Amino acid sequence: MAYEVFSRKYRPRRFAEIVGQPHVVRTLAGAIRQGRVAQAYLFAGPRGTGKTSTARILAKALEWTGGPSVDFDPSDPICAEIDAGRCLDVLEIDGASNNGVEQVRELRESARFAPAQCRFKIYVIDEVHMLTQAAFNALLKTLEEPPSHVKFIFATTEPHKVPATVLSRCQRFDFRRISEKEIASHLASLCAAEGLTADPSALALLARNAEGSLRDAEGSLDQLVGFYSGEISERVVLEMFGMAGSGPISMLARRIAEGAAGEALRLVRDLLESGKEAMVLSRELVHLFRNVAVYQAAPSLLREELPTSELAEVEALSKILPPETTLSILEDLTQWEGRLRVAANRDLLLEVGILELTHHKEKVSLERLLRELSGSAPPSPPAAFSEPLGTPKESVSVTPGPTPSPAPSTAPGAQKDVPMEPAAPKSGSGLAATALVLPPEEAWRRAVDCFARNRPLEAESIRKSRFLEKRGSIFEVALPKDFRQKAAYFTDPGNRPILEDTLRELLGEAVTVSFLLIDPPLAPEPKERREPPARTEKAIGPQERLTEEEFRNDPLIQEALRVFEARILSATPPQSETI
Repeated sequence: MAYEVFSRKYRPRRFAEIVGQPHVVRTLAGAIRQGRVAQAYLFAGPRGTGKTSTARILAKALEWTGGPSVDFDPSDPICAEIDAGRCLDVLEIDGASNNGVEQVRELRESARFAPAQCRFKIYVIDEVHMLTQAAFNALLKTLEEPPSHVKFIFATTEPHKVPATVLSRCQRFDFRRISEKEIASHLASLCAAEGLTADPSALALLARNAEGSLRDAEGSLDQLVGFYSGEISERVVLEMFGMAGSGPISMLARRIAEGAAGEALRLVRDLLESGKEAMVLSRELVHLFRNVAVYQAAPSLLREELPTSELAEVEALSKILPPETTLSILEDLTQWEGRLRVAANRDLLLEVGILELTHHKEKVSLERLLRELSGSAPPSPPAAFSEPLGTPKESVSVTPGPTPSPAPSTAPGAQKDVPMEPAAPKSGSGLAATALVLPPEEAWRRAVDCFARNRPLEAESIRKSRFLEKRGSIFEVALPKDFRQKAAYFTDPGNRPILEDTLRELLGEAVTVSFLLIDPPLAPEPKERREPPARTEKAIGPQERLTEEEFRNDPLIQEALRVFEARILSATPPQSETI
């Protein structure tokens, strides 16, 4: 007997054999039993999820000699011909190679004639989204009012490319990705039928690598059987796919969590030199830290899904890393994975990414820093924060000259009663107690610095922005006219909070950043616009004139170092003018 690949040999031939699509099976079976079969169906979903197999099974249920029936006999001659692709009345058409209007016109003409031997004429068009617009238009009338003996079944991996006029004439079924557990169970039954011995961990690894495609998993198992004899183990699967495995990846994740840059870099170099692909290693790290994040949020979701050894490592990592750090690492990893896809030197880029991840402990967000400092009492706060907080009329908000905020009505001599000696803030007063309010220009400059630290690849672009004005809660910022894509990037949901959260802490109120594209290119603001009023200079000016030694000895900086157990790596003087 001729050799047949697993994906064809074990292709489902009845509704009961379809894996992972119970909603589709239940609906189609109910329609057949009630005699409510539509004239056109659209099966949409990822590759390898059973779309064309379900189309064949539906065709057999309709064409069976004793049908239409859900419980048809697969050995029936008509069913056997449909499986072999020899049935004259069930035509499978490749939409990619028969996508022209002439082919559709021929199909439309042939649909007028009665079936040769079966009950219906069924047209199965795979990858229907590949048809041209003219071909779709030629099909519309026949699709809306087909002869009673004609049925259409369309299959596609990209339903958004199918015109709405066609979608509205079809009953749509969305095929979901098959779960790893269902794929592993199917592979186990396949191995039992073939007399193969396979380690459950190896089958689980095959299922994970298939990414929801049952056909891919069957093809990988078929490849393993051809290359290796004997028991299929996890080691064999790792060798075939070039994966590192849970052991080395868990060790690398621990080094990242501990901030051991040298050890992490050594592990990465060893894995790369042993032939492992940078993209595969990155994908394995993403998978591990994703499991850690899920475990920290809902442990019960993973306890039944992961093997004992992998679950133990996930538990250990979840105890080392705070949830916010796990999410930060996972976000950085997904960004690095995207860069790896287009990188010329993937190995080098992976090493750079791992080194950056090991310094996650040194990445302290400005929001968290201010939140921590607002709850502690610095030994000697600067003059800008020295006003007592006894009554509302004694608190002063620092605002820029062009956009002064209305001051509360006070007695003429109220300001004279404000002492200039440092006063300790009240316990639990929060950020408002520190009266940390900066002019919009200075606030934007610091927000830009924070954004540049979090998104170093876009640092040069964000530094070309310039604060325009603040109108209520709208914070207007100018960008060069050719920075349209950059403006969209800065306002992306993943980037906008970095700017707006920082501004909220520095301005003492929530604002919405609005980018304006300006032509000609930006020039520095006039000096008179940048000059703050006397009160602002008193609060902000001394900070800009600090020497490096004064900066390092500043009580607020010393308190920050104490709270976070940190150290100063470098101190850079501020820009002399706002850009």
